[in-house]
Amino acid sequence: MTFALLLRLITVFGTLSVLGFGGGKGIFPQMRLDAVDHDHWLTAAQFAQFYAIGKLVPGPATIMVVLIGFGIAGLAGAAIAAIAMFVPSSIMMYVAGKVWDRYEGAPFRTILAVGFAPLIVGLVWASLAVISHGAVDTPAGYVIAASVALLSLRTKIPTPLLILVSGIAGALALAP
Repeated sequence: MTFALLLRLITVFGTLSVLGFGGGKGIFPQMRLDAVDHDHWLTAAQFAQFYAIGKLVPGPATIMVVLIGFGIAGLAGAAIAAIAMFVPSSIMMYVAGKVWDRYEGAPFRTILAVGFAPLIVGLVWASLAVISHGAVDTPAGYVIAASVALLSLRTKIPTPLLILVSGIAGALALAP
């Protein structure tokens, strides 16, 4: 583990932290670009696996940065990645919440909420496209992914349960 590597973890995850408005799903495309394509910390398949683990544990899916940090720099990398991902955005949201509360009833609040909705939806769909790259590469994988997408859109089955069941189905379908 080098100082340059720890600095890169801070740069990557700190930047993503402050850009992740609307939830972590909006930053997954850039996180994948940095971690897989630029820095080569993981493969596309590993990124998809870490994302699935992040969805299974309580809390935000961006907790996967701890796995990325640990994988490349041990416990120090895990701690640095977690701090860089969660502290800047937490401070920003605290300050933004105070400002938001101060202007309760102001017309700009409704305008902002309505204006950001399409952006957030677009970021979520972009994340879906990026995360599926490397995770779905067989006919069985496509069937499982389509089934999960359909179930998530048409039912109220909890996402972690869908991920767990699809993981089991994938293990059974793709076992040698």
